[in-house]
Amino acid sequence: HDQLHISNNKEIASIKEDTQELKRAISIIKGEVHDIKKHLIGVPIQALQHDVHIDKMHTSSINFILELTDTRIATCSWDNSISIVSLDYQTKKWKQDIKQVNAHNDDVMCLCELSNNRLVSCSDDETIKVWSITPTALNLLSTLTKHTHYVFKVIPLSLNRFASGSFDGTVKIWNSESP
Repeated sequence: HDQLHISNNKEIASIKEDTQELKRAISIIKGEVHDIKKHLIGVPIQALQHDVHIDKMHTSSINFILELTDTRIATCSWDNSISIVSLDYQTKKWKQDIKQVNAHNDDVMCLCELSNNRLVSCSDDETIKVWSITPTALNLLSTLTKHTHYVFKVIPLSLNRFASGSFDGTVKIWNSESP
């Protein structure tokens, strides 16, 4: 019984020591994350916010802005287009990588990113389009036409799916592998 008690005390002491080590590591990580955020987020955003010229991306109002996984920025507009821009870190200037003019036949309302470099757009033309994103182009993979009114929202879901919402009063769930 005494050996079991000593063994349990050693295990408890070991767990307490591991917990203290974990707390120290978490504290260090939190400090580093705070420093990184302070360094990367605060200064560059203030320094760069004046370098984005919206009139070069679209000829009308921008409806939606999305940061892509590769850190580029995708936008869509009432001018029926989609633009993707990237930041040149040396010059600290934004450059347009892709401009998909007439991506839809009416206002492009929303975008969402899917896995495998795919982008989904929706429009007042009652369609949803799935695009393949390359470094310099958007390639149309499919056009979905099951809504009967303006499609104003698309969002990514788990399990390779996405959802769309429309003025027709419906939400549709799509399998992005075979929409």
